[in-house]
Amino acid sequence: MSDFTYENFDPTNSLETYEWDNVWWEQAPTQNATRVLYIGDSISCAMRRKATAFACNRLLFDGFGTSKAVDNPYFLSSVKSFAEQERERKIVLFNNGLHGWHLTEAEYGEHYKKLVTALKAEFSDCVIALVLTTAITDIERNERVSVRNEKVKEIAKELSLPIIDLNEVSAKNISLISGDGVHFTDKGYDVMVEFLVGEVEKLI
Repeated sequence: MSDFTYENFDPTNSLETYEWDNVWWEQAPTQNATRVLYIGDSISCAMRRKATAFACNRLLFDGFGTSKAVDNPYFLSSVKSFAEQERERKIVLFNNGLHGWHLTEAEYGEHYKKLVTALKAEFSDCVIALVLTTAITDIERNERVSVRNEKVKEIAKELSLPIIDLNEVSAKNISLISGDGVHFTDKGYDVMVEFLVGEVEKLI
């Protein structure tokens, strides 16, 4: 288990020790660009910075990274506030990542589906892709990641949404996870970014 997840071990408390939002609007004055809104976690924040560069600015990756769990009542309104400023995008990527451990897997699936349904309505003019959560080195916690990813696959099928499987890529490159057991080395992020950009280009 990573010290960097800062989860609260009290299942009755939905907030982590440190709650945060990290927003980024890439090359904001540029209009009519092929923009990607990447809603995710700290791993998505690290990938977003590299993804725009890897795509040689053909794709501009804007980001809304957050520790908010899928049952957080402010999640959607926070995303909407940022998206109103961003104004345009071609595709929305969603990955809640390694947050919301106070939820059972059944509760996680229920709240995840509600949030994704709301995102689908909010961004009805965009492709929405569900990004599977990356693997971690803690065996017990990684089993929960696998269960949650299976629920995401079920929801994607039900809502007719595409999947980007970062879990498989990260699991194959588990040696590139950093010492905290969760985040990746620079080389690890490079591997995942190459895969992510390729998948986004296919969807667009």
